[in-house]
Amino acid sequence: MTGIFDKADHASSPAPPAGAQPRSPALGNLSAAQRIKTTGHFEIADIDLLRITFEQYDFTPGTPWDDFKHSILVMPDWFRFDLDPMSGAYEMQQRQLWRLIAGLDRDYDPDIDEHEMTFPPMDVVRSPGHYMRRDPLVVNVVANHLLATGMIMMNSALKPGDWALEYGAGFAHTALHLARLGVNVDTVDISEVLCGHVQTQAEFFKVPLSPFKGRFGWNPRGDKKYDFIWFYESFHHCVDFKNVARQLKQHLAADGRLMLAGEPIPRRESRAVPYPWGLRIEAEVVAVMRSRRWFELGFSEDFIVGLFVAAGFTPKRVECPMSIFGAGYIFSHRTNCVSMATQWLPLVESESWHDAQEDGRWTKDHSYLTLDSTETFRNLELDVINHHPFNQAVDLEYGRTKFQIDLQPGERKTIAIPAGTKAPQLHIRCATHIPAPTATTGVSDTRPLGIYVTELRYR
Repeated sequence: MTGIFDKADHASSPAPPAGAQPRSPALGNLSAAQRIKTTGHFEIADIDLLRITFEQYDFTPGTPWDDFKHSILVMPDWFRFDLDPMSGAYEMQQRQLWRLIAGLDRDYDPDIDEHEMTFPPMDVVRSPGHYMRRDPLVVNVVANHLLATGMIMMNSALKPGDWALEYGAGFAHTALHLARLGVNVDTVDISEVLCGHVQTQAEFFKVPLSPFKGRFGWNPRGDKKYDFIWFYESFHHCVDFKNVARQLKQHLAADGRLMLAGEPIPRRESRAVPYPWGLRIEAEVVAVMRSRRWFELGFSEDFIVGLFVAAGFTPKRVECPMSIFGAGYIFSHRTNCVSMATQWLPLVESESWHDAQEDGRWTKDHSYLTLDSTETFRNLELDVINHHPFNQAVDLEYGRTKFQIDLQPGERKTIAIPAGTKAPQLHIRCATHIPAPTATTGVSDTRPLGIYVTELRYR
């Protein structure tokens, strides 16, 4: 299997959500392979066929895998898409789906299912991981990973002497680059074998690189504060992501950065991730789950960003036009003041607003903000302006707190919102109006505008 040394597969492209696809009676005469090729969907009973084909051919073009590579799993009849993604019932359903895909009659256990892989003999200094591959795709694959390494390093803001921590490091290619530049790097991986390979590299190069065997979210140095923490193609194995996000907050230095890179995070729910979070159901990933028993998660952008914002972080998306492996998200400790002119918003949330302007953003008829949910503040303050030449009634909703304010023409107002009981989002609703043409230019803004929001403050 030529892809055995890749830490994970790349992110999926956005597409409409998948659902159960009815089978046409005419398809009953086709073989399983012909049916999958014709419909673009496969069933639970087809997973072993996908596993065997993928193990034999991997991504090599011109092989039988071509007939399967873009296909999507038909979800079982019992699966529900209407559950609260933060509920226990939602997680239990995903675990049940994993048992079905993995072909096991037991629950997922990372100490068993994410622990060790069998590696052929290799020179872990000269040819670690994907450098051992000799298939036709290896140059392109490694080029993408090197581009991602460069993006991680560029966005780390590290300098020699700083401290960095990587979770799910695998062969620790990026960690080794940073250590060779004088950065103190710790790695955490659940695999004792991979930790041993990282130790071998650290000793050979005589660099400050220290591997530790452990789980996501664990601090290998107790209360150490790291200047940079990152996951590269590994966070999607983190089933305990709710707790881990909060733990990472405690491990990050005051001006530090946390980065997720190379993760399967579509900008909105997709065919491969047709829910806020859950198992990815495209053929390649399902075949890997049946073969290796990994818990291969995907997250929609608004869900994963909302998770870290709720834990007290401020987000920013990092683009990498040359390689999707290098795209990712940077999180830093939130400040008390959120400027709507500069605050990055995830795609779905941003679509509830007009584009940012020099000193703020216009709302639409219903705009919302995802907020910190930690116990680090007791009140919120929202600065708004009514630029319309008439009164504007504005409805605000923060959890169970709902009230309306009335803004006079041209009025600027600071709205105080009690936040003793935390809510995940602040909702703003008001009528929208298209402004009249300006007197000086005659040019009209054709956007339906609500109210103008300049700042949000945590108090």
